Amino acid sequence: MTFSQGRASRVTDRGDGTILRVGGRPEAEARIMELARSHGIPVPRVHEVQPASLVLERIDGPTMGQHLARHPWLVGPHVRTLADLHDGLHAIPFEGARLVHFDLHPDNVLISPDGPVLIDWTNAHGGDPDADLAMTWLIFATSAGLPGRLMARLFQSRVGRTSIVRGLADAGAFRTSDPNVTDAEKQRVTDVSRKLAGG
Repeated sequence: MTFSQGRASRVTDRGDGTILRVGGRPEAEARIMELARSHGIPVPRVHEVQPASLVLERIDGPTMGQHLARHPWLVGPHVRTLADLHDGLHAIPFEGARLVHFDLHPDNVLISPDGPVLIDWTNAHGGDPDADLAMTWLIFATSAGLPGRLMARLFQSRVGRTSIVRGLADAGAFRTSDPNVTDAEKQRVTDVSRKLAGG
């Protein structure tokens, strides 16, 4: 199961228990990741911040998407994990609002021997928790085919349709402004948003 991440970065295993991740917003991401860690959110440890990259703890294990591809019967527990990660993030005050990830989907969660670890903090900021939930729902509903649409339904039942609808406008605007999201995906964002908001 593959989800469109809408992001370009390069990751290199340094062979010493760390990885070099080039791209994103290194200083901002490091600061946010350490804030999340201090509140109990599982994130890779930041070893070094460089001008265009981060040196991060290497996390051994597949992504949640890869794990689901091999163990599809675990979709329910994994959806609960995603909802729980949202709950933890949204309890953290940040920038006068709440900490949101804005790219929380199965390809950005690693299943380590110690449990799930949330990665790729490029889009994280202080914002609206409902928009963060809506972003996850939109990625499910528009970027992963039939399995993604199933996860969208399960996720909606877990977090509530009302919250997703409230956040759809902001999440949809962000998603469709991403140059790495395909035109077909952008059209699906518009279509599924209208359908959910209208019904």
